[in-house]
Amino acid sequence: MEYQEEWVKLQVEAPFVFNREATKETEHVWFLFHGYGQLAEHFIRRFDILEEHHHVVALQGLSRFYLDDKYEKIGASWMTRMHREKDIIHQKKYIEEVVQNRLLSIPSFDVKRNFFAFSQGGATLLRWLVDAQPEVNALILWAADIPKEFTVEDFDFLSPDSKVIYVIGDNDPFRSFIEIEKLKDFIKQLKCETDIVTFRGGHSVNRPTLKTVLKNHQLF
Repeated sequence: MEYQEEWVKLQVEAPFVFNREATKETEHVWFLFHGYGQLAEHFIRRFDILEEHHHVVALQGLSRFYLDDKYEKIGASWMTRMHREKDIIHQKKYIEEVVQNRLLSIPSFDVKRNFFAFSQGGATLLRWLVDAQPEVNALILWAADIPKEFTVEDFDFLSPDSKVIYVIGDNDPFRSFIEIEKLKDFIKQLKCETDIVTFRGGHSVNRPTLKTVLKNHQLF
């Protein structure tokens, strides 16, 4: 049967979570992007190692689904290949709204702006960063891939003082889907401070490695 597809515009609401209200003592703001099948409220717990002067914000994929046959566990996804371009547009609008909402809530004008993305969340974050070109003090990509449409020049908006850190486990099963050496070379060409970190482990954000990365780059 033949059919036609049309779209209608909707005004919708989407959630995000944060650890505590920002104050005049807030020195860092973190924007977190979870991986496939995760939820913001669970993902943000990995960052309980950060102290009170860190305002931590976890964004969440706009699509949710059940993870188990009993329909109890729920996860979220940033996108699939279906209606890909529309999803990217919606993501960028959502991210922009959350970022502006949080920045306006912070009394301090000298706050450091940090971004963290795990796995599937990496491409989502990078597409917004390249489009919005915000101030970036630190960008941590954990077991994520860089979308193939980007070149090194697309990241020229980063300042020489920006820190870009790539982290991946030596036993991560998704390493086979990422051209690791090509990715490392891409990151090293960026015109800012860069670092590649490999740890003993799989496809997860573990607290010991996270804590070490943050300490080594003075992000505590």
